[in-house]
Amino acid sequence: MLQNTQFDNRAIVRYSNALYGIATDNKTETHLYEEIKNLLDIIKSDDKFFKVLNSPLLSKKEQISMVANLFSEKKERKILVSKHLFGLIMLLAKNTRIHLLTNVLEAYLKLQTSENKEVNLIVTSVSHLNDDITYQLKKIFSKNGKLQVKVTNLIDKDLLGGLIIQMGSNLIDTSVRTKLNKIKSAMKGAN
Repeated sequence: MLQNTQFDNRAIVRYSNALYGIATDNKTETHLYEEIKNLLDIIKSDDKFFKVLNSPLLSKKEQISMVANLFSEKKERKILVSKHLFGLIMLLAKNTRIHLLTNVLEAYLKLQTSENKEVNLIVTSVSHLNDDITYQLKKIFSKNGKLQVKVTNLIDKDLLGGLIIQMGSNLIDTSVRTKLNKIKSAMKGAN
């Protein structure tokens, strides 16, 4: 099973890189980025649709038929996609890899974000951040203006104060709640 996962991960990277290359060559990266976000919303909003797309039990013929019946570049009664995205979906079906579609699309979005040097910063605080603090955070994390920083502010009244900043897999926790929990743990250890 581990080999299949590693093989699938390599395939996901190859397909997403190929799609990004095509989008770059045709200067449609931004359009394709928005189209993929919309398609992922459609896929994830319908649980049955998501399960069918991710089913490894469909044969090659069933996958091709499903793609032809669901997606189109032109017809109105189907999910409209660009010719490059339709080509990717059909290629996945022909290679019996339709179950990788959502992962390939998500990998494309990450690739597009990293190529555009965008950083998503999730800041959890007790109250909404004012514009000055948001500006300061963007300035700190932009690495001297080399990165474009997008700040998302989440509210958690239980923090008591301070911030929790998440950038990718990195976490900076300066919340009062965490500091109090550390003191509480240290006091328990001292008894």
